[in-house]
Order: sequence, then structure tokens, then C-alpha cells
Amino acid sequence: MQEQIARRLLRWCHLILNAASRIVPQRVRAEWLQKKRAHVWHWVHFLVESGRLTVETEQDLFRHCWGTFVDALWLRFDQAKVLSFLRSYPATPRFCIAGIFLTIVAGLILSPSSLWRSYEYGHDTGALLTVRLDRNSRWLEPELLWDATVDWSQRDPLIAGAASYAWRPSVIRGPGGKQDVLSARVTSGVFQLLGVKALWGEAFGNLNSACSDCVVLSHAVWREQFGGDTSLGHKFLYLNGRRVYVTGVLPDQFRFPGIDVQVYTPFQAVPFARLPGFEWPGAVLRLANGLSATSAKVQIQKEVRETRFPSPALLDVLSLKDIRYGFAGSWLAMGAFATLVFVGLNWRTCWQLWTTGPHRSIRDLSNWWGFFTLKSGLLVALVWLLSLDLVEGGLLRVGLVPPQFANIVTMWTFLVGVNVALGWSIRDQNARCRLCLTRLRTQIVLSASAVPLWDPSGCDLLCDRAHGMLHIPAMQFSSLDSERWIDFDESWQTLAKDS
Repeated sequence: MQEQIARRLLRWCHLILNAASRIVPQRVRAEWLQKKRAHVWHWVHFLVESGRLTVETEQDLFRHCWGTFVDALWLRFDQAKVLSFLRSYPATPRFCIAGIFLTIVAGLILSPSSLWRSYEYGHDTGALLTVRLDRNSRWLEPELLWDATVDWSQRDPLIAGAASYAWRPSVIRGPGGKQDVLSARVTSGVFQLLGVKALWGEAFGNLNSACSDCVVLSHAVWREQFGGDTSLGHKFLYLNGRRVYVTGVLPDQFRFPGIDVQVYTPFQAVPFARLPGFEWPGAVLRLANGLSATSAKVQIQKEVRETRFPSPALLDVLSLKDIRYGFAGSWLAMGAFATLVFVGLNWRTCWQLWTTGPHRSIRDLSNWWGFFTLKSGLLVALVWLLSLDLVEGGLLRVGLVPPQFANIVTMWTFLVGVNVALGWSIRDQNARCRLCLTRLRTQIVLSASAVPLWDPSGCDLLCDRAHGMLHIPAMQFSSLDSERWIDFDESWQTLAKDS
């Protein structure tokens, strides 16, 4: 009976050991397997013959056998080299840059598709112009701009087509629940003018003004409310408490020029409730064939400015490039402002970065500032991406941020994030070797002197490759001691290699 138990245990243990031995290098595999089998053979017979074989001791035996996989891995891969790599590589500049870059890639993959919807349309985008109120202009009734747009298209030979719209924050409620969106009243033919066709259904092309309860949805809203169902029969939802029917769904690649409108309704000729400061007018113009926005914008801008409205209104004429450049310029201005705020609040840390930088050669100086610039630039790009993901992919979806305030919340999130990212970037840079850019982890604490203000105290951070030492005083604002980087000569580096 005891022999049967021993043979059963040995058979299972040998199966585990044989599997683990495949990892061991072939030159030592036979010797390693023989030693492990001998050890297990003595262990099994000791437990069986002494009567100490229990469930607990049997589990200890099998845990030992499974642990041989770890021993086999350490034989396959040099344990000292692996541990040294795991200890040293995270401190290298390569690991820092790679980690930030991979995080950006992951953020791009997880970003909502609405962030990357294209501005391209079916026709030449260079022939499109938009008319909107200036930032400092007073409110203008959408119906007045509609009448003016019709007049421009009839009188000006440069304009081949025109359409008006009026956008406002709205609330929809459908099968997918309540959702805050931007809706717009658009005139007939606006989608033909932009060169876009409905993915499903009809997009106001042949609909007359009597269709007051019709809506066209963006692809994102259609997907969230109806789960992407391609059948449009009798699909309805509630727009600002009013029941409306879905007549069309736009392609996922389409986006209205300059505004992320998600619900479209017909621009009715009948009287509409005035919403001063809440509903904002605009127009889209398509130039005649052969004309570009650059050549015709000035003349059309002059004609638009000469239009007399009952209430004073200042209109701007912008091309799609102007909208893109304005968007990029606002982000660059916000980034510059965030950098200035950070430098003002953290001037001491920035001064330490400047004064303790390498001064031995141009190469060291370029490596130092090049790594800092690349790292900080990637961090700013990561913060920009995460701020967009947070607002567009999270806060807007759950309704915590109204759509009209999305850009403001995104920019303030970006402002805070840039300050945090730049703070970490400078602290990380200050804690690195000025030559090899590896993080300084060996620390020597200097105890305070018995006589105050005589000998300096603080700590010294040493480079593991013996390139130098960074001294950090205990009193940051002391005039007797300050941060300084001390370069070591090559003899110290030789000692570090030998050890």
C-alpha cells in the first residue's frame, strides 16, 4: 500500500519536473533533473515511511515541484542580469520616453470615435465659407441672418449656394435615455451644399417646411439612442420635450463646420420663439466654381459687414482652415498660459533645473535639454488627449457637463493637467544624472552640524555609474548652501564598473 502511494506521488512529481526541465539549458538539463528527482524521491519516501503524509504535506510537496519552474527560469536567464535589468532599466531615459509614448498610443486607441470625425465633405472644402457672429457682437435673430443669406446668394456672383442655421443646447430623450446635445435648425439644402448624403433615410433635401416634427441625427446619437438599428420606420424621440420623428441619419465621418451639432431640425418659415443669448445664428456659403476661399473671403467679408440689420451685429467670414487654425491657436495659447503659470508658481524648481544642468560639453547640454523637451512635449500631448477623452468620452456622456460648456471644461482640465505634468517632468529631470540621464537612486543623508549654520546639511544623490553627485541642501532658501552638481573624473567611473 505504501509503495503504491509512493509510486503515485513520484509519478506526478516526475511529470511536473520533466515539464520544468524543458526550460533548463540543455547542457545542464540532465544533471538538474537528476538532482531534483533525487530530492523528491527522498522527500516522498520519508513522508510515506514515517506516516507523516497528510493533505498539508502532500500540498507542500507539489508546491515544491511547481516551484521548480522558477528555478528553471533562473537557469535559463541569468538571475543577476535579470534582476539588474529590472532594477536599472526603469530609471533610464529610454524607459521614461517609451512609457509616455505607449500611454499616448493607448489613449488614442481608447478615444471615442467622435473625437476623430473628419471635416471632409463631398465637395471641395476650399470653396466653403462660414458666417458667424463675432465674439464681441450682440445677439442677432436667426431669421434676420436667413433673409440676409438669401439676399447675398442672389446678388453676389461669387456665391454659388448658401444655407442658414441656428444652433442651441438641447435635451433629447429616447430609447437610450436622456442626453444633452447641440441641436440646430437648418434650411433646406444645407446637406446638399456641404456635399453629404444621409447614410439612412432622407436629410431635408426634398422635405418641405410642413415637416415640423422631423429630425436628422448624427451617427453617434443614432448609435447611442437606437443601437445602430438601420430601420427608420416610426423611430421617434423627444427633443426639448417635443415628440419628433427620425427621417435620416448622417455618416459617422460628417461633422458640421465648426460646431458639433448632433440633431438637425428644419428651419421653419413660421414664427419661432426668440431665444436671445441662447440660440446662435450662422450661415454656410459655397463659392462659385474655380474660386477659393482665400481669394473671395475679403470681398465677401466686406459685403457681409455692409449689411444693415435692425440690431447692431458684427459678422465674421471664416474658411474651414481658419476654424482649424483658430482651434489650434486657442490650444497653443492655453498651453503657453499654463506654462507661464507653472513657472511663476514653481520658480525655485525651475531655477534648480537651470543652474544644476550640465556645463561640461555641448553634447551633454544638448542631451540634457533635448530629453527634457521631448519628455515634456509628450506629456503635454498626453494631457491634451486625456482631457479630450475625459470630457468627450466621459463627462458629456453621463451628462455632468452641458455641451455648450464642453470646450471650457476641456481647456481648464488641460490647464490643470499641464501644470501637474510639467511639475513632474521638472522634478524627474532634477533627479537624474546630468550626463547619462539615469535617475539618481543612491542617497547619502548628511546630518545637521552641532553648530548651527556652520557646516551644510541635506543629502547627496549619487549616479550609479559614478558620473557625478547632486547636492541638495536641507534649507532650500539658505544663502550658505545651494543645489549643485559635481562631476566625477574617470577614475570613479572605473571603480563603478569594477564593482
